[in-house]
Amino acid sequence: MSYRLTRRQMLQATGALTAGAFLAACTGTWAPAPQAAEGQDEAQAPAAGATEVVLMYQANEISDPEIAAFNEEYAPIKVTRVDVDTTRFYAMFASGEAPDLLRVQAPAIPQMLARSMLLNLQSYFETSEVLKLDDLTDVNNYYRASDPMAIGEGDLYGMVKDWAPDAFLWVNELVFEKAGVDAPDLSTPVDGNDVGELARAITTRTGDQVQTIGFDTATGFIDRYWMMLAKSAGGQLYTDDFSAIQVAGNEPIVEAIKFFYDLAADGAMTSPLAPSPAWFGPDFAAGRLGMVWTGYWFHGFVVSDPTEEFQQGVEEGKVKMYPCFTWHGERRNQCVTATGAIVSAQTKNPDAAWTVFEWFMGKEPAQNRAKSGWGLPGLKSLYDLLPKEGTLSSQAWATIQEEMPYAGEVLQFNPYLAGGEPMVPGNVYLTNLESALKGEMSFDDLLARIESETNVAIQEGKERVS
Repeated sequence: MSYRLTRRQMLQATGALTAGAFLAACTGTWAPAPQAAEGQDEAQAPAAGATEVVLMYQANEISDPEIAAFNEEYAPIKVTRVDVDTTRFYAMFASGEAPDLLRVQAPAIPQMLARSMLLNLQSYFETSEVLKLDDLTDVNNYYRASDPMAIGEGDLYGMVKDWAPDAFLWVNELVFEKAGVDAPDLSTPVDGNDVGELARAITTRTGDQVQTIGFDTATGFIDRYWMMLAKSAGGQLYTDDFSAIQVAGNEPIVEAIKFFYDLAADGAMTSPLAPSPAWFGPDFAAGRLGMVWTGYWFHGFVVSDPTEEFQQGVEEGKVKMYPCFTWHGERRNQCVTATGAIVSAQTKNPDAAWTVFEWFMGKEPAQNRAKSGWGLPGLKSLYDLLPKEGTLSSQAWATIQEEMPYAGEVLQFNPYLAGGEPMVPGNVYLTNLESALKGEMSFDDLLARIESETNVAIQEGKERVS
């Protein structure tokens, strides 16, 4: 007798699978993703009468009380949340039992489209009274595509849950004061190299040990930042057809990588030789870090951190969110994450999945997220809910409005590379950074390794989607 694992059993059983075990099972040439059948009956429910929708999302982004409220109000639809595990998702997709909704970021979309893993949601958006097309912020274009190499136009395959321009410059003036350096007013953006010099000026040491770091960022996104900076310099990371990465001799990319490398080499940015004891949030609040290059989401952390001296500084206006620095004279503050959700092309209950999607993205959970100040809403109509009172919140809101003209453009990520934090080029850089900083390999050798190892990964990716 044949036996088919249920999706719940798959969720329990696939945790030990590795990436190599499932990648070959998800191949296929690009074809338009399936559209939900109009008028599909939501009554395709289990015998118990409930239509289960499995939501693969992080626990800190949707609360148990919110899920309980949904399950009561929208019965017989029942949401079951499971932790995000991309390996499990791909394994379950290979078995035909994928979760209905998945947390994703922008870099994952092109390859998932190329592998026909996403349900086309355009018809749902066109008729929704909650997620109206003219209410979507521009960053949702990361979820639009006419094909995997044409992100930003075409049908919608998902939406951001919230977002941020990811390159604000957060300054803790208390750190500048302790270093005996006048805190700059960066309301008018300065050049990135000037920011680097500020970082070096406030970095302090005791002997060979770095005590205060001048600058830090989310290194999981470092290759995305290379792409953004290179774009300002008129360059790009990949060939036009995405069949190869271009690093050695590609001056806009070399310059972007060297910006971070030199800061690490000078001890002015965290690195394997000067690691953070935690991550840049606690470092910033504890006065160990002077500047952070990150998104508006950091506002939520800053206003909620319990450090008393830090909160006093926040109230006194000594913590500020400034516009992104300029690069080659260009202003740019793109969203490089665009965290949101998609509906799996394998969902057996697309109407029920859309009901959950619509609720999560436009109703109570979305409203609660907007009020929290941990990100900007994906809907323009929810901007009124953002916190705008208080010293920092009001200053941050003014900065957001100033930066919006520089935040709308999307980055085209490589469809032959899976998403990740970091993606392959950033991972190669970070894996080999310690050896380079110790002089065990040259900077040029580091660049060559980024190029060679990424090109191998691209070729493997091409085989998966061809």
